[in-house]
Amino acid sequence: MFENLKSIFKPKEAQKHIKVLVIEDSDVDQRIARAAIEKGGYTALVASDGKAGFEIAKAEKPKLIILDYNLPDTKGPDLCRMLKAHLDTQYIPVLFLTGMTDPDQVVNCFEQGENYLAKPISINLLLKQIDSILKDLPK
Repeated sequence: MFENLKSIFKPKEAQKHIKVLVIEDSDVDQRIARAAIEKGGYTALVASDGKAGFEIAKAEKPKLIILDYNLPDTKGPDLCRMLKAHLDTQYIPVLFLTGMTDPDQVVNCFEQGENYLAKPISINLLLKQIDSILKDLPK
């Protein structure tokens, strides 16, 4: 009897082969993003600045990049333009994170055709965003 129930209520299948890169300088926001990524069964990659993030993106080719708007060495939109101009990273979707409330900054994210999530970050909301972005991508 319980065997039938187990087959109905399977836990979310792990998707460890899907990499998600977080480019974020805040340790707290890195931990929250990593928790959301791992809760979804994905593999988390982390960089604390734009230069390292760009190199990891080129080498690892993640399925999604979660990008802070303000980094110590660059602005997120500038790094996003670099990623979109590079052959190996041009098709990777980007989810911007920012604590900034300036509407022009939000518009700047959307003008690049990317997604946006305001800080403070909720693990569950971030995971829903990640799942939503990744569901339509080729595996």
